[in-house]
Amino acid sequence: MDDIRIIVMDMDGTLLTSDKIVSDYTKKLFERISVEGYKLGIASGRPIIGVKRSVEALGIKQYINFMVGSNGAELYDVFEDREECFYQLEPDIIDEIIELYKPFNLNPYVYQGDNCYAYRNDNTIERAAQNNHLGIILCNLKEEIKTPQSKLVLSTPVEKMTLVEEFYEMHKSDKYRAFKSQADMFEFVHPELSKVYGIAHYCERYGFSLAQTIAFGDTTNDIEMIKGCGIGVCMCNGTQDAKDACDIVTEYSNDQDGLAKELEKIIGLRAY
Repeated sequence: MDDIRIIVMDMDGTLLTSDKIVSDYTKKLFERISVEGYKLGIASGRPIIGVKRSVEALGIKQYINFMVGSNGAELYDVFEDREECFYQLEPDIIDEIIELYKPFNLNPYVYQGDNCYAYRNDNTIERAAQNNHLGIILCNLKEEIKTPQSKLVLSTPVEKMTLVEEFYEMHKSDKYRAFKSQADMFEFVHPELSKVYGIAHYCERYGFSLAQTIAFGDTTNDIEMIKGCGIGVCMCNGTQDAKDACDIVTEYSNDQDGLAKELEKIIGLRAY
């Protein structure tokens, strides 16, 4: 489509395979797209430091023009080598959330600097730290975290997730918004934030509009960008709420080059 100039994508469950890699087929398409002048971006729930390190480790750094981290709270402009932070959660709000959800016996954590700060270790914390190339510091968050944070995550056992979502719906606050970002992660951010916020900020800087953007995602924290961009695409392996919000559901999954194959159809370019 002639008016589409920006392509932005979630990482886990969308760009990445189940083995957490980017396929050679997708890389080849990115190379072709970059030559044609399209702008490629990442929009992830991961902290921006983790996105930057992952993009380099995945071998796609040369194709990416911008990165949105922490569900819209952070933006890194590759061309200007410029990192910005937007709305964040104040420490007292984080403490309030932790106390409210204490009866569920979950494991709250935040990303700060080069580390993931959590009350205790678990499989979710281990995976989050590994995926973002971060260390782990176990501590009392109320005592350790004294500065605003881009987000708070509750490591949530899969069997408790529905109960936590239902509890959130009954105890909403104008101080924050929350959503399931993965099967075992429930995240809290500033009420003004979503991934589309960071994308819109980048578009405005370079004279583009959201209508000129294709967004690929797979789950609840992608819904705003799927709905807010010109074309919203949900992976066929995605959640039903994201599928209900999108314009297109991919024919193939993230393990079958679903993003690349759908993108080929939309913009009329092929990897090979």
